[in-house]
Amino acid sequence: MAQPITIGANSIAKIRNRFFLIVEVEAKTTGVEIDPVFGVRTTAQQAAALLRAGVMRTIFATSDPKPSPKKKVELKGVLFANGRIFKVFDVENSTDVSVLVRINLVTAQKLIRSGVRIIKVYRKPF
Repeated sequence: MAQPITIGANSIAKIRNRFFLIVEVEAKTTGVEIDPVFGVRTTAQQAAALLRAGVMRTIFATSDPKPSPKKKVELKGVLFANGRIFKVFDVENSTDVSVLVRINLVTAQKLIRSGVRIIKVYRKPF
């Protein structure tokens, strides 16, 4: 039987001069599917070590990713990080990766009012 809790998309994002680990926690079992995304501030040294260990870099795009027969796209939430605002998408094809699309405050507020979640960011590095 598969583990009920796993790590999904995970990547390192450099936003301005700060680094963030963007990670999806997937909890799945009969009748339950929970998959929030979190941001965790890291130091430059932590980010470099994670990248050397094989963690991917977060993808920054200028437009929303489009689903296709081989690609599933899910809007996970709105991320406020280091003075920037992004829509965060989970994109699953041969890999599972986060894609960030920069937006303005008006767009973010509109999305939040429509029910899109705010992604929690742990702002102090561990």
